[in-house]
Amino acid sequence: MSVIIYGITRSGHPAPMPPPPGIGHPPGQVHLVRFGPLAAAVSVTADVGILGESEAVRHLDILQRLLAGGPVLPLRFGTVAPDEAAVCREVLAPLADEMPDRLDALEGLVELHLDVEEDERSALTEVLPGSPFVGVTPSADLDARIRLGQQVADLVIARRQRQADAILDLLRPLALSDRPRRPHGGADDPVLSWAFLLRDAAVDAFDAAVADLRRACPYFTIEYVGPLPAIDFAEDPTGPPGAGDTADADAFGGTGRWGWSSDSDIWEGNDQ
Repeated sequence: MSVIIYGITRSGHPAPMPPPPGIGHPPGQVHLVRFGPLAAAVSVTADVGILGESEAVRHLDILQRLLAGGPVLPLRFGTVAPDEAAVCREVLAPLADEMPDRLDALEGLVELHLDVEEDERSALTEVLPGSPFVGVTPSADLDARIRLGQQVADLVIARRQRQADAILDLLRPLALSDRPRRPHGGADDPVLSWAFLLRDAAVDAFDAAVADLRRACPYFTIEYVGPLPAIDFAEDPTGPPGAGDTADADAFGGTGRWGWSSDSDIWEGNDQ
């Protein structure tokens, strides 16, 4: 048997009702293992199996169900312990001093993910008219053709940066903190892939702002997910300086991740 761990909560956190099914074959019911001031949301299964998209969606659904009862710090997708005693001994006990304060700091806070893509053809249609490359016949020389292609790519990248900065200018006033979830700035990178930390009360206003963005920019493909536990803000909910700092960060740097893990991982897991 294996114990799959989804996230850490405070010990008084209500168990999700009705208990959702977990991951694995057969899927066990998600329940809380309580130890001291903390609890871990887990399920027991005979076979974890191969973790794919459907399991990731179930993992996310479980986290959202937990979030309805209070703050939760997600563990990495696919985190597994040998038994519930190991969860208490190796996960909850070492975190008993520091983790309650982190959870308290996330009270009333949620995370929202926004991913914005633009079709390359649409971008080229916008950047080429009026550019110095209009009417230029590509040279037969390979190096010249490569230089021309790079110059056009630079125009597209500059356009995406302007778009990303405009989106962040629109949404940042509604958020407490924000940070990039993926690298930006390459020809194949998105316009924006960003995480925002908000108070519960600000979610409706943020939803409305994203809806306005969809209407104003129909050429964007927008994926908007949340509310989520503060996955990207788990270590410092206020947002450390650097790539995630709202005052200085632009849209072109940094990476995200799925879930939180301690420095003393003793279980096996799979990153998404």
